[in-house]
Amino acid sequence: MTTRALLDAVAELAAAATGQFTPDDLLRRLAHVAAQQLAVDGIGVMIVEDGAARFVHADHDAVDAVERLQQLMQEGPCRDAADSRADVVVEDLGDPAQTAWPEFVGRALELGLGSVVAVPLLSRGRTWGVLDLYRHRAGPWTAEDLGAAHLLAHVAVSYLVMAADRDEARRAQQELAHRSTHDPLTGLPNRTLLFDRLEHALRTARRHHRVVAVFFIDLDRFKAVNDTFGHAAGDTVLATAATRMAAALRAEDTLARLSGDEFVVLCEDLPRGEPAELAQHVDAVTSRLRRALAQPLRIGGVELIVRASAGVALSDEHRSADDLLADADEAMYRAKHDQRHDPAAGAAASQPHRSARRLERQLVQALPRGQLQVHYQPITDPAGGLHAVEALLRWQHPKLGLLTAAQFIDLAAGAELMVAIGQWVIDQTCAQMDRWQRELGERAPRTAYVNLSARELVDPALTTTLTNALRTHHLQPEQLGLELLENSFSDPQVLPGLHEQQRRGHPLSVDDFGTGYSSLSRLVELPVRIAKIDHSFIAGLEHDTRRRALVDAVVTVAASLDLRVVAEGVETAAQADHVAEAGCHYLQGFHCGRPQAGDALTALWAA
Repeated sequence: MTTRALLDAVAELAAAATGQFTPDDLLRRLAHVAAQQLAVDGIGVMIVEDGAARFVHADHDAVDAVERLQQLMQEGPCRDAADSRADVVVEDLGDPAQTAWPEFVGRALELGLGSVVAVPLLSRGRTWGVLDLYRHRAGPWTAEDLGAAHLLAHVAVSYLVMAADRDEARRAQQELAHRSTHDPLTGLPNRTLLFDRLEHALRTARRHHRVVAVFFIDLDRFKAVNDTFGHAAGDTVLATAATRMAAALRAEDTLARLSGDEFVVLCEDLPRGEPAELAQHVDAVTSRLRRALAQPLRIGGVELIVRASAGVALSDEHRSADDLLADADEAMYRAKHDQRHDPAAGAAASQPHRSARRLERQLVQALPRGQLQVHYQPITDPAGGLHAVEALLRWQHPKLGLLTAAQFIDLAAGAELMVAIGQWVIDQTCAQMDRWQRELGERAPRTAYVNLSARELVDPALTTTLTNALRTHHLQPEQLGLELLENSFSDPQVLPGLHEQQRRGHPLSVDDFGTGYSSLSRLVELPVRIAKIDHSFIAGLEHDTRRRALVDAVVTVAASLDLRVVAEGVETAAQADHVAEAGCHYLQGFHCGRPQAGDALTALWAA
């Protein structure tokens, strides 16, 4: 085989690998190239999957027969090469001293094959496949023959590994995209996907003069199930209820889990006919759902009957998705009250809504009354060294105690308080960083990250707010990082603002990486350099091989995008070891340090 021919063969394999090839496609091309360039009479290729050799291709009828025989028996030179990870060379299959694989040898001789070489395709400590070379006549295989075969095998296996990495990254992204739009317990669409489908359904209904129906379903006395039988039993009830309701609906209907024990059914494309006809269809859906839930469910040796309250709202020309869902929610609470025939129960049913409105009014006064606080949680390297902190908003409520941001941030957004509160958090964080620099010197965190919503990121005053805070507290832009909330990526106006802050020197981080379908699809164009793996990936990591595999996949995706990775929610030493081994650059969670006020952390680090 000439050097030119060898280069042409390598180029042909490389050209095959540039497309959307499968491993089988590449092995077929390897067989074709080897048959053209090597002094052989027949070529066969096998792929090794889950420890077994699977036939892929042969260029000769006789070779096809003996290769399929090896696959059937899992015995022969191919199998030995795969297991030993070394060449198997048989110069004369008819030699009486050749006693291995009698059925293979007998069949090969019958078909006129006299010599064989099996070359394993090796990479990363495993056998990916085997290249089998056959000649009709017995005789030695020269070093040049074997060297050319090895070169082609090395090139082919490198592309097999590339294909495997590509497919793994694709599967990881698909899994992440699914997790971002589906409830992990029931597998149903979550709030994000529900609203996406609901808004699409309303647009379609307006164009075609059809009707959309939304059913809001709440399981009755579900808290008693959790309190009596435990949360695992509660999860079983939710999953079973979801399965039964889904089976009772049309294929084109959407069943979503909104939160807790609340479900929503979206029925699209209903005819805009007589009210009685529409009411009949609504009643039929409600009846099917109740019959599905009425089947007994055995929990802890006890039979439970799961009942639910349901409310329905119908679209009209002017109703938004939020309005429609709110009306269905209100109808459900009325239905729950009517079932109980108790005025006090009706008052209790509306209590969550009244409590939320009351809390919102109190939040408006929280900032001027000095009730808001900023706590800081350390971000460390795997060895425990302090790297940065995340600024976390807290509300010291006079009656409810210390509330986390998750308990009131939606209320802040609804009351248009996000920008004002965000400006205050930025100033407080910069002031604390200035104190740490003066009091701790080199032991101070290098960067503090503040969370920003899409509303804050597109605020024209953001740059001025950042500039003034840095100047007032004698900081550089690299000391104040900006962390993007997952839902920020869906706003197209965010991108210009991010590029501006990146040019100004602020480190940019994406929170809950892997849970937002919009974030994954747009992350490539965003100037983000740090990704935080959502804490839901880390929980139970030490006992769950699937979670470990998922964390590995997320780190692989992040690494391919040249991102530094922070593992959130690290609560145990075992979790810390796992995420460090997976390649995470930094750790955050109770194992590394709980969120605390700045003064408390100063005393801790100083000591």
